Amino acid sequence: MSQITVRQATLADAASITALYNQNITTWTRRTLDGDAVPVDYADLTLFERWLIGGPWASVEMCAVHLANLLRGSDGIPLVAEVDGRVGAEAEVFIGHEPEPFGHHINVSTLAVHPEYDDIGLGSALLTYIQQIGEAIRCKRVTVADGDADAALYEHHRFTRAHIGQRMAISAQSGRVFYKASELKTFDPQQINGWHMPLGRYQNAREEWDRMPPGFWNSVPEIVETESARLHVTVTGQEAYALMQQDRADPARVHAYVWTKRPINSLLVMALRDWAARHDYETLLTFAWDYVLPLLEIDLTEQGDVQYLYSRLL
Repeated sequence: MSQITVRQATLADAASITALYNQNITTWTRRTLDGDAVPVDYADLTLFERWLIGGPWASVEMCAVHLANLLRGSDGIPLVAEVDGRVGAEAEVFIGHEPEPFGHHINVSTLAVHPEYDDIGLGSALLTYIQQIGEAIRCKRVTVADGDADAALYEHHRFTRAHIGQRMAISAQSGRVFYKASELKTFDPQQINGWHMPLGRYQNAREEWDRMPPGFWNSVPEIVETESARLHVTVTGQEAYALMQQDRADPARVHAYVWTKRPINSLLVMALRDWAARHDYETLLTFAWDYVLPLLEIDLTEQGDVQYLYSRLL
């Protein structure tokens, strides 16, 4: 019987982690000038092109940078599950301190299993270990957002589906609202300890915060940072931090990631829409969970990319 071991990942695991993530990508493609995706060999893709398809795990070089960021104290913990000494699965978790419905929680940001080891329980071994971490540091719950692909795994571990989230489009619009938007110059994660993240939160507010500091991927010259604005926004009764990042495919759209001291209100939404309009954007793209939508008080256009939030109390 194979022996399964779970441990914290190290930089030496970068090649193995890249291999297991890439085994789950069936086709590598490159975009033509017309926007069509054409198949291409992995070896012929640049680091940037691989990153567009498979994220930072798609190449050893970028995976090593990504792991180094987690290991140097980003509040993220990379874990691997080994089978007889070979890495067969990887997970990354973040510790979060947010208002309800999250509270003090541990979030499974990603969990991937090599297809060769898909049926021997590596996903379960990682989830069990993650729950033990959560219990040791007295988290209230374990959470994970997923497109429902691994629902059976989570339900086996007594997770329940708690919320539904979806990518949304908000039209930019000049509005009569008084607000101040100044450049954010400090990026200490303690700034958002206990804050909400109503917009742009896929998994964990702390993980998304790592997008804020400029120039993280400067160590990978193939990636050129898109036009971005990092803002400290104040409006009547509300204080917020926002990352506004231009869409790579359509420069008239901007992605909005927003952290707020109090629950989001319509005045802050009006301020964000006004800021976008003043900077010649037509649309804000973001992600919002169902418990946030009633607070926005505006018409939204669904953009697909549905996620389900699974939660388990500890």
